[in-house]
Amino acid sequence: MLNADLFIGIFGMLFGAFIFAFTRDLSSLGGVFLDAVLVAIFFLSFIMVVKSWLRPEKLAIFDSVVERNNVLIGIVILLLYLMLLPVIGFLPSSYIFYLCFNLYLAEDRWSRRNLLQSAVLSVVVVSVFYMMFYYFLGVPLPQGALFES
Repeated sequence: MLNADLFIGIFGMLFGAFIFAFTRDLSSLGGVFLDAVLVAIFFLSFIMVVKSWLRPEKLAIFDSVVERNNVLIGIVILLLYLMLLPVIGFLPSSYIFYLCFNLYLAEDRWSRRNLLQSAVLSVVVVSVFYMMFYYFLGVPLPQGALFES
């Protein structure tokens, strides 16, 4: 049994500090949204840590091995995405990441309908986010080392 609020609060603060440390080279416009999210992460994580002292709640983080493995596989997919991002850029790596996550979370992963639905959803969602951040907000997104001239 673990004090889940304390664990998640400390993890949130460490995660926020990690992201903060590695994103200081963004442009001023590129960092506005990220800085706002980081402030929210730190604030909410601090509240969780305080709550863990006032009203500790002991929980089992993973009820089963399957649940633990699902979380670990999700983290591995996310880490692979973060490793691909600087190499092949935002669009290709995001299409791959979103498609993989859709397939992984689906009940009937390899059915023709699910494959088509996941592919279309990946293209639409990633493209909309790309257009929103790149064209409307002016946020420079990684092009990838393979595509730089």
